[in-house]
Amino acid sequence: MIPNGLLRETPPGAVLAVRVTPRASRSSFQGVLLKENQPMLRIALHSPPVDGRANEELLAFLSRQLDLRPSSLEIIRGLQSREKLVRVMGVSVEELSATLLPILRRIMPTSA
Repeated sequence: MIPNGLLRETPPGAVLAVRVTPRASRSSFQGVLLKENQPMLRIALHSPPVDGRANEELLAFLSRQLDLRPSSLEIIRGLQSREKLVRVMGVSVEELSATLLPILRRIMPTSA
């Protein structure tokens, strides 16, 4: 199940809330973080947050993992922050949910 608030529908496309950790040993999904009742997808990035390299890697990583065109992704908030909003142009919340669900099942522990 996709946590309520992780994805938001906008006219140009779905918006995904993320929190990045730069300078990780490798880029990977890390789980879901709940901060002030706002869920965010945690993503570790290998690149440092210098000259926009971590932002570039975030978009490239999401493009590869979610099988999306790189040009369909844009950071709409948080260019210089760990907490970001990423818009996926031309993709609905339902479509993005269907793509994210197997990833979340893999990285999140199952509840008993």
